[in-house]
Amino acid sequence: MTESSIPNNYGDIPDDIITKPYIPLSRHGWKLFKKFGYHAFYEDAIPAISDDMIYDVFKARLDESLLTAKEVIEGNISDPDKRLAWAIFPPVIPLRADLTQGSTRLLFGDSMSVTFIVLNDLNQEIFFLFNGHIEHGIPVDWWIAGPQDELLQRRHLKYGYELKDCWKKGGKDFTKCGLRVIDVLRDVRNERTPKYADSPYAVAMVWASSIAGFLIEPSMYELIGMIWDGVAAKRNYGLPDYWFSFIPWPSMIQMLTYMDRSDFIQRMSALVTGGKLCINYVEESNKEMALELIRDMATEFDFWSDAFEATWYEGWPWPIQSVNCKPPNLKKKNAYEKEDFDWYYPGMEKEASRFMNPEDFDMTVEEMMRGILLDITHKTKPWSINPKDEIISIGWGRDIKVLKDVKL
Repeated sequence: MTESSIPNNYGDIPDDIITKPYIPLSRHGWKLFKKFGYHAFYEDAIPAISDDMIYDVFKARLDESLLTAKEVIEGNISDPDKRLAWAIFPPVIPLRADLTQGSTRLLFGDSMSVTFIVLNDLNQEIFFLFNGHIEHGIPVDWWIAGPQDELLQRRHLKYGYELKDCWKKGGKDFTKCGLRVIDVLRDVRNERTPKYADSPYAVAMVWASSIAGFLIEPSMYELIGMIWDGVAAKRNYGLPDYWFSFIPWPSMIQMLTYMDRSDFIQRMSALVTGGKLCINYVEESNKEMALELIRDMATEFDFWSDAFEATWYEGWPWPIQSVNCKPPNLKKKNAYEKEDFDWYYPGMEKEASRFMNPEDFDMTVEEMMRGILLDITHKTKPWSINPKDEIISIGWGRDIKVLKDVKL
C-alpha cells in the first residue's frame, strides 16, 4: 500500500459533503483521511459495501448475542459475569452477559423496537437499516435492510417519497427525518412481528462516515466516548446537528447524555461491563468484509492492514486516560482553518509514554481480536500493573476461556 504523496488537508473535502464539519470528531476517521485522502475514504469504500457484507457482519454479531442472552437467562451457561457479547442497542458496544437484562431494561425499558438508520454522506440517502427488538430487557429479534433492499423504496403514505429519501426530502433534520421513518417502519414492524405491535418504537440515526471509527477501535472505553461525541455534536461542539441521535430519546439515555464526557464514560462503562476494560472482538466475517472491500475498490487502500491492524498496533489508552481525554475544541476560532484536531490524553505528553498494545500481552493483533475482558478500570493507574496479568477471560459469547477468577 502506498500512501498519498500529496498531504491530504481538511480543505480537500468537498463542501457539499454534509458531514465535512464532523470529520474531526472521528479520531480514526480523520487519521485515515489524512493518510489516504478523500477518494479512498469516501468514494471508494462506501459504495463498495453490499447487502451481503452488511448482513454477514450483523448476523455474526447479533445471533451470538441473542443465543448468549438466552443461555444466561435459562441458567445453561457458566461464568456469565466473565462473558461478553455485543449489545443490541447499539450493536457496537460490548455488554457483560450477567448485566444484559438489567442494563438494557434500565436504558430502554421492558419492551422496545429500535431501528438504526445509516445515512450515506455522499448522496444523503438512507444507506441501510438495522432493526432490533427487546422483551424483558433481552434481545429477541433483529433484521437488516441494505442498500439494494426494496424496503428502502417503500413510500411514506402522507408525503409520497421513498423511505431512502426521508432525509433529503424531509427537511434535512434528524428529528423530522426520524419521525417520518417511524411512520413507515412501525407498519413494517407490525406486519413482520404483530406480537410486538404495542411496543414503543424509536430510531437511531448515524452517518456512514462515523462507522469506520467504531469498527476499528479496540477499547470499549473509547467507543463509549465516541457515542458521547456524536450525541453532543450540536450541544458541545457547535455543529449544525447531531452525528448520532435517537428519535425519540429513551428517557434514561437522554438524561445520561447531559452528563459531561468524563462522567458519561464512567457511568456507561459501569452499566455495560461493571467498569472493566474490554478489548473488542473482531469477527472473522468483519475481516472478510474488509478483504472483500479491498478487492472491490479501485484504489490500493487496504482497509484491513491500514485501518484495523495499524490502529491496534498503535494501541489503546488506559481507561483513566479515556475518561480524562480532551477532544478538539471545534468551537475555537480558526480550529478548522488550522486543522487543530488533536485529542489530548493525559500522560501522553511525557517522553517515551505510550498506550497499551498487543505486545504488552505477548499476543498478535489477531489473538487480541478474540475479545478480552481485563481487571482494569478507570481507577487503575497506567503502568502500575502488567496488563497481561489482568486478563479475566478471552473469547466472546458462549465461547470463552477464563484465566483469572475475579469476583465481579
